[in-house]
Amino acid sequence: MEEQLELLLRPTANELAVAPELGVLAALDATLATTVHQLISENPDLYSLDLAARGEIPTPLARKANLLIFRIGELRAKIREYRALATNADQPF
Repeated sequence: MEEQLELLLRPTANELAVAPELGVLAALDATLATTVHQLISENPDLYSLDLAARGEIPTPLARKANLLIFRIGELRAKIREYRALATNADQPF
């Protein structure tokens, strides 16, 4: 299975001058990415086809971890949308 890694948010100096909050959002983005990797390492059955092939249901903890991973992906996408809007001077708010 090929895994697509999303790059971390790294605002430029010019972007930080326009929208300093991007620094904190970049730190949050890195923390969220690290959290996903930790959740996957603690729940290796999340992406195991063996479990599904045997017809087993993941544990409640694994299901919650999967939900968190999904929600973190959504939040990271929203952070990127915010960056795009905050750094585009032509965009009316």
